[in-house]
Amino acid sequence: MTMTTTGIHRTAPPACIALAVALLAGCGKEVPAVQETAKPRLDTTAPIVETVMASGDADARLLTFLHQRYGARARLDGAWKDRWEDTEVVAMRPVERAVCARHNVTVDDQAHTLLAVCQTIEDAATVEPGRVDLFVLRDGERGVAGDSQPWPLLVVDQRLQVNAGSDGVPGTVQVATLGPQRPAFHLTQRWNGRGGSLVDRSYVALHSNRLREVARYRDHLDNLTRYDCDSDPEDCDGTVFNIDFNTTVEQQAPVDGYWPITVRGRGQDCAGAAHEFHQLMFDPATRAYQVPEALQRDDCGGS
Repeated sequence: MTMTTTGIHRTAPPACIALAVALLAGCGKEVPAVQETAKPRLDTTAPIVETVMASGDADARLLTFLHQRYGARARLDGAWKDRWEDTEVVAMRPVERAVCARHNVTVDDQAHTLLAVCQTIEDAATVEPGRVDLFVLRDGERGVAGDSQPWPLLVVDQRLQVNAGSDGVPGTVQVATLGPQRPAFHLTQRWNGRGGSLVDRSYVALHSNRLREVARYRDHLDNLTRYDCDSDPEDCDGTVFNIDFNTTVEQQAPVDGYWPITVRGRGQDCAGAAHEFHQLMFDPATRAYQVPEALQRDDCGGS
């Protein structure tokens, strides 16, 4: 991602650039066919299953799940070193993983655990995102032996290897409430480019036992590190902008179980002081909030 004089310019991922170069290099020539090889399996990750048999208290059961999913080095508290299969370059890469969100919620009178595992890629390029795994877990039926024997821990749904952040760092994950029965993962991720930065907010909600991204929009937007600003906004010309967006989930008038979201923008826009107000309503037809272009922009346009 790079920054233009007035906005942010995102560069293509390295894999896409490499593919384009390869295609151009092959113009006018016969390129030998490349036989696809089977993708290697993760050396530290057991096959994904929908049910894990675990015993003990809540912490012990979650740790059993993490060990089954990520290997014996996984922990509930703190980070652990691991290796990750990057299928784009067919290589095992060094990563650091950690539980970055964990929250118990009640949905349809049943207790659920929302669990997020963040993955930092240690040898990442600047434009490369980190990764996040999102899980919804629920206890199954206990046997007649009670706590002395393992009983099921069910994986209700999961979203794996979600791209987030930059420099190989995924940003932050929290658990939010978008409605009386609508718990959600709240992901915040920052991109720093040549000229400025932006912060994105996204919500991945649990609805009918499925995780789905229901909103994505700006949390912050600026071009304060432009080459002509010299770290002082007063040195910039009239195209400087620096806007923070504040989000409030209104706990009233839900649509399909989702409360309205109010977003207020304050700061400096290219035309002067910025005072923005947006109300996002959930659209059952698209199963997502309606987000205006003004909250998806990279520069002054649409404000």
